[in-house]
Amino acid sequence: MATRFVITDHALDRFIERTEFHSLESDQYRELLLAKLARGIPFGGQMGNDVLYLLPCGLVAVVIWDKGTGFVKTVLTRDHAIASMESRRAILRFARSFRRQVRDPRDSASRAELRGLAERHFHAGIEKKERNVILREHGFDPAGEAGEIYRAAYRALIQSMRGSAA
Repeated sequence: MATRFVITDHALDRFIERTEFHSLESDQYRELLLAKLARGIPFGGQMGNDVLYLLPCGLVAVVIWDKGTGFVKTVLTRDHAIASMESRRAILRFARSFRRQVRDPRDSASRAELRGLAERHFHAGIEKKERNVILREHGFDPAGEAGEIYRAAYRALIQSMRGSAA
């Protein structure tokens, strides 16, 4: 059985207001929202018939199900949906901040920052797991090229300490 969604005018208005497309017709927005709903993922701690759907575009649709039909009440930003759930005593935030974009370690400023982080971590005696967390918080991928640059700088510091101790 195919899933059927009915989009309220309010939900469509909120979707139009929160999307990055600004030159579409109303029917095109409706079709776009239906396509996003078809690929949406239910999430959150819902009560009753309400279901929150995380859409591929990052927005959240609030849907009420009745006899196999999903009525889309509104479309929220992810932050608004989380704030709404938290106001109902659900705790959903991550302990650490979330970086959406991984920085490119190839530019000289990023390389210098990675070397500086390696030096600070080396002198502070920070453990490997914590160093990886800090790299992620700065927008660098420890498993990628940034991690290689960072580890090379860290190993160079170890080698220089061994050389000076001899």
